[in-house]
Amino acid sequence: MMSVLPEKKEGHFPYLLWGKWESGQKQETGVPFTEMIPGPEGRNPWQYALGDRKTIDLVLSGLSNASRVMGAMTRHRRSLILSETARLLDVNREALANLLVCEVGKPISAARFEVERAATTFLLASRLATDFGSQLIPGDIVPQGARMTGMVERVPIGPVLAITPYNFPLNLLAHKVAPALASGCPVVVKPAPKGALSALALGKILLSAGLPPEALSIVPCDIPEVLLMVDAPEIPVISFTGSAEVGWSLRDRVPRKQVLLELGGNAAVVILKDAIEEGLVDRLMTGAFAYSGQICISIQRILVDRSRYDRFLETFVERVRKMGNEGGIGDPASSSTLMGSLISETHATRVHEKVLSAISRGAVSSLPVKRLGAMLHPVILSGTDADDPIEQEEVFGPVVTVNPFDSPAEAVKRVNGSRFGIQASIMTGSLETGILMAGELEMGGVLVNEIPTFRLDHWPYGGVKESGKGWEGVAYAMEEMTRPRLLAYRLH
Repeated sequence: MMSVLPEKKEGHFPYLLWGKWESGQKQETGVPFTEMIPGPEGRNPWQYALGDRKTIDLVLSGLSNASRVMGAMTRHRRSLILSETARLLDVNREALANLLVCEVGKPISAARFEVERAATTFLLASRLATDFGSQLIPGDIVPQGARMTGMVERVPIGPVLAITPYNFPLNLLAHKVAPALASGCPVVVKPAPKGALSALALGKILLSAGLPPEALSIVPCDIPEVLLMVDAPEIPVISFTGSAEVGWSLRDRVPRKQVLLELGGNAAVVILKDAIEEGLVDRLMTGAFAYSGQICISIQRILVDRSRYDRFLETFVERVRKMGNEGGIGDPASSSTLMGSLISETHATRVHEKVLSAISRGAVSSLPVKRLGAMLHPVILSGTDADDPIEQEEVFGPVVTVNPFDSPAEAVKRVNGSRFGIQASIMTGSLETGILMAGELEMGGVLVNEIPTFRLDHWPYGGVKESGKGWEGVAYAMEEMTRPRLLAYRLH
C-alpha cells in the first residue's frame, strides 16, 4: 500500500509544493480506521506535514510560473499526461483502495469502485483535452458580418484552488484536478484533514505520469492558511465541495471570483403506485446506507404511494435488518460490508442526537437506534413532518425517512419543499409519467427508475437552490474553469 505515498521526510509525509516534497514546520496526525494492512514504520506512522503562512506565500509566488508552464503545454501533451494518470490509477487500484479503507473508513468494495471512477475521470479529461472548446462562427448570419469570420476558443481563467472533503478523497479531487489540467489551469489542492494522504498519493501519481512539477501543489493546512489562498487575487477560480454553510460563506467572501460549489443535499425518492418491484428495495438500501450515508446524494427521504406504503416499509425494514445480520455492517476491510463507522465519534454523536430529537417530536424508528462510538447502525424513521429538521437538513449519516403520499402532486410538493436540490428519483412503470414528473422537480438532476445516488462521471452534476453553484462532470467543469476568447478577421 505505502508505495503509492511519497517518501517520508523527517518522520512524516511531506506536502507537495510545486512538484517538490517538503517536510514543513508543523504536522497533523492521521488516525487510520483499520490496521488491516501494516502501516509505515515509525512512532507516529500516519503523520503528515501541514503548510504554514510561509508555505502559502511560496504557493502564491509560484502561480505565475505555473500558469506559464501550463500555457506552454500542448493539448496533446496534456492529453497524454491525463491518460497516463488514468493508467497508473488503474495499476495501483488495490493499494489506493486499501489507503481509502485505512484513512477514511470506506468499505473496500466502495473504495475499489472509487479508484475505478477516478481513473475514468482522468481518461475522460484526456479525451477532452485535445478538442474542447474550439468553434468557428461565420459572421454573415447578420447583415453587418459579410466577409467576417470569428474563431472562438476557450482559454483558462487561471489557477484553480481545489478544496475537497473526506468522503471521496480521490474521485472528488479527480473531478477538480482533471478538468483543470485538461483546460490548461495549474492547481493548488487543499485536501480534507481526513483524506490528505489519498490526495498526496494522487499527487505522486500525477508527477509519475509526467505532469510538470510547476503545475501542482497539494498542501494540507489549517483554516487561516486556506483563507489566505481564498483571498489571494492570484487565484481566480475556487472549486469547493463541502457543507452549504462553508461554501456560501466562501462565495460571499470573494464575490468577484469564479467560485464553484458542490454542497449539501437531502435526496428524495418518489415511489409511484406502478413502480416495478424487482431489485427496488436492494437499490434503495444501498442508496441510503452505503458508506453510512456520508454521500451528498445519499437517499434521505423516501416517499411511497399510500397504496404500497405499509408493505414497502415492512419489506424495506426486513431487508436492512437482513443486511446487518449478514455482515453488511462493520469492518470496512470486509468485502461484504456496506457500511462501517462514521468518519468520527463527534460526527456520529451529532447524527445520533438529530435522530433522537426527531423521535422526541413524534418520529417512529422501525429499527433499534444503536450507537457505539463512531458506529451508528441504520435508522429508518416514519411519521416525520415535511418541515422536520431530519428531512429539511442534510443528515450525512445512515438515516432515511419513509412516508406515504396520496397524490403525485403531494409528493412533488414535498420533494421541492427543501432548501436543497442536487438529485432526486422517481420510480414508476411508466417512462412518460416519470419524465413528466421530473420536469416538476427543482433539482440539478432527476433519475427515473434509478436511485439518486447514481452518478456517471461524464454527466453534468450540480445542485440548485442552496445545494451549489456551477457544474461538475468533466466537460461541464472545463466550461466553468475557462472563458471564451474571440479572434475575428475580415476577408478582403
